[in-house]
Amino acid sequence: MITMKKTEEILTPIPVTEVHAACELILASNLFTNAPRMRRLLRFLVDKAIIGTAQDTSEYAIGIEVFDRNATVYNTNEDPIVRVQVGRLRRKLKAYYAIHGTDTDIEILISIGGYLPVIRRMGGVNNDFMKIPMFAIHPFKCISHTGDGEPFTQGLHDELVHQLFKVFGKIIVARSFFMPGGADKERRAYKNITRAGVNHRLEGSIQIDSERIRASVRLIDASAGCIAWSEQFNRKASLAISLQEELATSICDALKGFFCYE
Repeated sequence: MITMKKTEEILTPIPVTEVHAACELILASNLFTNAPRMRRLLRFLVDKAIIGTAQDTSEYAIGIEVFDRNATVYNTNEDPIVRVQVGRLRRKLKAYYAIHGTDTDIEILISIGGYLPVIRRMGGVNNDFMKIPMFAIHPFKCISHTGDGEPFTQGLHDELVHQLFKVFGKIIVARSFFMPGGADKERRAYKNITRAGVNHRLEGSIQIDSERIRASVRLIDASAGCIAWSEQFNRKASLAISLQEELATSICDALKGFFCYE
């Protein structure tokens, strides 16, 4: 009988009325009463999670809808308000549950790697209102013609997957999505990762010459199809494992900064 009850709990979605009540309980706390932008942001994200419209929680959409940015000139690369405010919201939610965690059996949190909230029962029951966002990691491309370029690029990719998993937890290593076969197969792969609940796709390329190695890395917003973050990492020419590790660490640290992860 106890086993049946647990099975029913896992399969039963959280009622919308309970989600709204949990959200209002958070907003009524002293952590949020004097933070109007945080209140507006949390309400907006929870409403989108209930409706299930992940495409409306891209960084660009949040900037327009919540922070009143001008759609004709707003550029997420130049204006980081959404990343900064969502990072603050993550910290406020952590503080709230550290103080008031016994007052509710529903937890609302913003996972690293996306903006759509995860809403779940407290106490470790696997009853998420939405799936936890994940990365899709596109295999890096070697665009140089050096003999050791491909093995170095493969090694960097594998090291980066390892370090991202240690920092961010759940990710998708997307080799099964990104198989060779031309533009049509790649377009289908992008549709598949979006259906799988992926918020961001990480991709990059490696250039090697006699003097230096350049890693160009981009983070693509999977729902909007636009570049959310881009960076280049230049190093002195070396194909050592230690450089793979150092580059992967630098890329991982930059992504932690982008997502305001502590």
